Amino acid sequence: MPRLHLHIILLTLALACRLFSASGKEAPPVPVSLEAISTDSLFRLGEAAYDRDDLDEALAAFTALCSRDDGSSSRRLFSLAHQHRGHILYQRERHAEAMQEYLRARGIAEKEGLADRLPSIYINIGNVFSETDDIDTGIMFYRKALSAVADDEAHRYLPVAYNNLFYAYYLKENADSSKKYFKLYRDLRISDGRSRYDLLLNRGLLDEMEGHHAEAIAMFRLAAAFARDSLASPLCAASANSYIAHAYEHTGSLDSALVYLHGNVETARANDYNNLLVESLRDLARIYDRLGRSEEALQYKSDCLALSDSLFSRETLNLIKNSQADYEQNADAYTIRTLNMANALQRGWIIALFAVIAVIALLSALLWRQKRRLSAAWWGLYERNLSLLDAERRYTGRIAALEKRLEETEEARTAPAAPAAAAPQAAETAPDASTGVGAEAPSTRRLLISKEQREKLLDRIIHVMEEPELYCDPDFSIDRLAAAIESNSRYVSEVINEEYGMNFRAFLNRYRVKEAMRRLEDIEHYGHLTIKAVAESVGYKSQATFITVFTKETGLKPSLYQHLARTRHTT
Repeated sequence: MPRLHLHIILLTLALACRLFSASGKEAPPVPVSLEAISTDSLFRLGEAAYDRDDLDEALAAFTALCSRDDGSSSRRLFSLAHQHRGHILYQRERHAEAMQEYLRARGIAEKEGLADRLPSIYINIGNVFSETDDIDTGIMFYRKALSAVADDEAHRYLPVAYNNLFYAYYLKENADSSKKYFKLYRDLRISDGRSRYDLLLNRGLLDEMEGHHAEAIAMFRLAAAFARDSLASPLCAASANSYIAHAYEHTGSLDSALVYLHGNVETARANDYNNLLVESLRDLARIYDRLGRSEEALQYKSDCLALSDSLFSRETLNLIKNSQADYEQNADAYTIRTLNMANALQRGWIIALFAVIAVIALLSALLWRQKRRLSAAWWGLYERNLSLLDAERRYTGRIAALEKRLEETEEARTAPAAPAAAAPQAAETAPDASTGVGAEAPSTRRLLISKEQREKLLDRIIHVMEEPELYCDPDFSIDRLAAAIESNSRYVSEVINEEYGMNFRAFLNRYRVKEAMRRLEDIEHYGHLTIKAVAESVGYKSQATFITVFTKETGLKPSLYQHLARTRHTT
């Protein structure tokens, strides 16, 4: 499935261009010593350096400027300075540091009532979350930006908010919301080059979502040509080429898809577009795997995982999430302090202070107690899942042997039946519908195959599903399972529904989750992988889907399960 990463980068770059509009004058170079320069002059120097695409000098200027923020003077200027520094860090893929700067800019704007500053800051924060695959939180901030804009069609950030929401809902495969924001964006009738490119690309994405692959490819080609000829943007062209490759893959034209993906790899390496490189390597690994060229698929997958983990390590993702949580907590604390001060003026600050301390102490005690109970419950669930895995390993063979012996005993018991039993036996296989003599319990539907045939197919299904390499393939389907056991998908579906009481998707999820549990337990071989990498290794294209399924099956989120496994192995 296409990723949001490239679009978010493009939107951020476009936003940065608007924020850092050129003044028309050539600025002098940043001096060696920045301490002697006034705050306003230092800000202008940083903007001029950014306009010259001298990111090193711009970063130095804004870093020096932000260090002067004493929390009281020039609040609008410092809000802008923190945001500008965040843009540069974001472009350099230092996402955690960028988030810190955006939150500082947000804090100033919200506390000082700088409402006009908030839409762009909310979009920046949403971009960081979307870039790290937290699409739901990204959507939340894009909506906050939309609320801050208040549907003002002349507002400069309204089209950016619409466009980002379109891509986010497209990634979540929410067709209705994607169409809604595409129409809102199109109806703004913006005529600049970047908006024309976005509309071409978005139209292609909607066509692809509706299964119109030929129309989608045509729109993506127009977008790629426009990006090269009018925008002179290799990244925009590469984004369109990625979607061309995806469309070709969906139509089975794998060789054509490879041509575009290899071209994107070259573009990414030539321009240091690491996010583009990660997505292209992942797509190449998938297609080579489909072509049966396992050695090349393994190499590209290995390169992709290594680069992806370097860009989005678990520590980086946790720092980003914790930064936002800390900000919200600090914002709440600020509000509480303000209210307490007002109460202190009315009722006396001593009584209010002791009341707050008492409440905090009580809540802390309750929280500590609840955490202990919750921790015990987590460990209980974890140990139960471990015991189930161990029981499955130890008793699978024994149960199979017992079933075989039971079958042999049953055959021996029924073999010498007297001829007089022939009539009831015939009635059992062909029951009289009018009398119900010898009939089985009524069924809600007519079965396609007999119980004996189902049992044979079940044995073959179980044998095939003993190979994780098969069901951990992201493209594994009921048709591939049916082909592997030389049957058809309708028979396989009936066997799984009748014997397991579930559909194929739930059946496949159960096998994949158990394999994920084994890998999370195998610290030596898989301990370095992120949850996203573990999800991909067992066949899930979406980390969110993996987390939902894993939590439903085990009662624990995979990140918590991984933490408990590491704790158990280190104690």
